[in-house]
Amino acid sequence: MDTRCTTGGILTVLELIEDYKPAFVYEFRARFHLGLADLGTTVPWEEVIYLVAVTMSDPTSWLQAAKHNWSHPIDYSWTLAAATYDLLVTVNSKKKPKPWPRPWNDGTQKKTVRKIRRDARAILSKAKDGDLKWQKPPTPM
Repeated sequence: MDTRCTTGGILTVLELIEDYKPAFVYEFRARFHLGLADLGTTVPWEEVIYLVAVTMSDPTSWLQAAKHNWSHPIDYSWTLAAATYDLLVTVNSKKKPKPWPRPWNDGTQKKTVRKIRRDARAILSKAKDGDLKWQKPPTPM
């Protein structure tokens, strides 16, 4: 999340509210004692952007867990305990045991692949030949 550009940050916050409203509302009520009506009024948007940026980097956040499609949030001690359990079970087992389930995807699930536009090569060749008109003038170097 880009916290330097306020307008881009506001749009990102609004997208998070739209996509993950229950987790967003819970996080702001539980952590900051704020409701959705307080955003932009009681608390300025710039501060909301910083609060969301910090919340999104915290693995104990329900908002971060929802964004990354985890089953539940975790803290660092949980991660350490799960890794220790996996190590002890591996050392003391004759067969390879299953690791303790993590909230994130285990890698067996199908990953989403971004589709490439069919006309991408044509657009790039137009840009290379100078035939593509830009919406904004390029930034001088």
